[in-house]
Amino acid sequence: EDNAASFRSSSNEPSYVDFLADYEDENDFHIPNRLGVSTRCWGDEKEGFVPSGKLKKQQLREGKFVPGDLQMAYNSLLEEGVLLFETSPDFGKAMAGKKLSAEDILARCIKEYQESDTTPLIVDTFANKIWQRGSNAVTSSLTSSCEKLEVSAVDVYQAKKIGWLPSGGIIKGMTEAVVDQGTANYVGVQDISPLRMRRLMGKLDSQGLTLTANSFEFSLTNRKNEKWITACKTLGVIPLIRNPLGSGLASGQYTASNPSGGLASTGAAKFSFQTLEKLQPLHSVLESVAERVKTRLTREVRDIQDRYRGRKGPPPKINTDITTTQVALNYIVAKGGVPLAEVNSPTQAQEVIGCLGWSLNDDEVAMLESAADLCKL
Repeated sequence: EDNAASFRSSSNEPSYVDFLADYEDENDFHIPNRLGVSTRCWGDEKEGFVPSGKLKKQQLREGKFVPGDLQMAYNSLLEEGVLLFETSPDFGKAMAGKKLSAEDILARCIKEYQESDTTPLIVDTFANKIWQRGSNAVTSSLTSSCEKLEVSAVDVYQAKKIGWLPSGGIIKGMTEAVVDQGTANYVGVQDISPLRMRRLMGKLDSQGLTLTANSFEFSLTNRKNEKWITACKTLGVIPLIRNPLGSGLASGQYTASNPSGGLASTGAAKFSFQTLEKLQPLHSVLESVAERVKTRLTREVRDIQDRYRGRKGPPPKINTDITTTQVALNYIVAKGGVPLAEVNSPTQAQEVIGCLGWSLNDDEVAMLESAADLCKL
């Protein structure tokens, strides 16, 4: 059966283009375009969320955002084929009373998006607090997430901190969620090393479950989990990559010549000048790779569009105005990961959408990695 069947529109063609429809998937959970979104900051006032009202110019300059910004971002992402959203009951938790936690906002976005019958793919998280060790904690936490999201099931339910504590109850709970209750289609984990991942897969296997995803941090400025990506690929597990832009260091947002990252300052600088100076080799190569891709795409854009000409409607738009952020995100895709970019505004949604339809070649990846090696972080 076609993986994409569940979200095909009535014409049997999705309304977006999945440029990576033929990607050699790790398992049977296909992620269109291999790009995802993290809702980590949604509903979180410490991260710039403003619950209501219109933003003043100063707030905009500080990178603040309101629920309406998230709706607009969500709409354009879905329209263009970025469907994967990672969330957690912990995101924006302080706003849950006002129904403005990340899960609440995502539920509203899904409900308000009327354009077509494209639905998102949701990765939700079992926070796994020390007092929630039993299987019923897993199933009841997932049930309450599904109720908040107003969905009957999430696509992937991932457990945090499962590696170093006895995990029998959690595995039992995940089995019940998938097999008995049908509240999750697949299970995943967070931050599990290859060795633990193998062990865990054995335990899941005995319950008739497979491990679908492992999410962990990786970026051009933090490559220590590179072996984890390789292990995931070997074991048939999707590597979901959190913080793929290294908090703005790997995307060239914060540089020695732009230490404020283009945002109006709200107190102390986010990164020391020393750190930014160390990263200068990477930042300048990010710029030159962006230029290089731009030149290459301007030549190739017609060919790329021709490849998708068979579809109904106009040929897909391919962005040729490449930014360093897009290079950093497509670096993750080139390494085999699925980046979960933090998107809090329509502008950031457009940055992610601009990654579609093109990829970095081996030379470009090598250029970025040798530059990253020069920065002794």
